[in-house]
Amino acid sequence: MSGNADLLRLASDLEARRATLLVSGDADALAGLLSEELYYAHSTGRLDDKKSFVEKFRNGTFVFRSVDTRVESARELGEYAFQAGGVLTLRVLVDGVPRRIVAGYLVVWRQEAGVWRLIGHQATTAQTEPERATA
Repeated sequence: MSGNADLLRLASDLEARRATLLVSGDADALAGLLSEELYYAHSTGRLDDKKSFVEKFRNGTFVFRSVDTRVESARELGEYAFQAGGVLTLRVLVDGVPRRIVAGYLVVWRQEAGVWRLIGHQATTAQTEPERATA
């Protein structure tokens, strides 16, 4: 990895890809982006590993309607990993309940066999509200 601008661009690209896959509903493609060692801490305090996260995604526990990630910082963690942080805004059904969540978040990406995979995610809710029905 080289300069900070390149790292921010890489982080933004990976996060945009992750957001697209979350909204797409394609569990197999999403699973390919996640490390087998994934530690995923939700803004609610729920914890998932790769298997449980993908299963909840596949069975409709989480249905992402929109995901917007704004990467604000990135830092190398050795030659083949980095952390990035920023603000995450999403609309999601959680157990059938619509939510709008704004959270600060931190992700860790690691290159595994030449492929960037998400290995860590931690979000802290800045704002969450029930969705209001629109006419």
